[in-house]
Amino acid sequence: MKLGKKLPPMAMPVVLVGANVKGKANFCTLAWVTMMEDEPPLIGLVMGKKRRTKDGMLENGTFSVNIPSASMVRATDYCGIRTGARTDKSQVFDIFYGELGTAPMISEAPITAECRLKEIVLFHGTDLIIGEVNEVYADKKVISKAKVDLGKVDPLLYALGGGPYFSLGPKVAKAFSVGKGYKKK
Repeated sequence: MKLGKKLPPMAMPVVLVGANVKGKANFCTLAWVTMMEDEPPLIGLVMGKKRRTKDGMLENGTFSVNIPSASMVRATDYCGIRTGARTDKSQVFDIFYGELGTAPMISEAPITAECRLKEIVLFHGTDLIIGEVNEVYADKKVISKAKVDLGKVDPLLYALGGGPYFSLGPKVAKAFSVGKGYKKK
């Protein structure tokens, strides 16, 4: 069955992007996020043209990427449906700063990353923000055997095409290993 010329339905990780705007923290909810490069570690975020958080990125040259757990869905959605131009989102979360000093990070988020703005690629309706990850922080509660356990993070996922939100299901198989036993039927 053909579905038409559009983006295919898929689950995307939800993040809260933070930046200081005129000295005050602001957060924007995004689901269009991807890694761009391993070394140096680059992350890509697709944002609409007029975003208050983007103003802060340009102002300071820094931003944060916060990975909320599914339990943070209400506050996460709030930051996506309210514009920072008319809503003060600086009190929604407990905020901390890392080495860069100007990228507000969310204490409640199980994983956060502070980034330096590297480049903005302009498209017709959106912009691709590319940032270099300066440091990643993780809550000790989500660490197992010296690694982040995504099951403990319980990241929030967004179904492309208008939602709904989902949470991560159980582990299916070990990556880069399960395929070794593949045999064509």
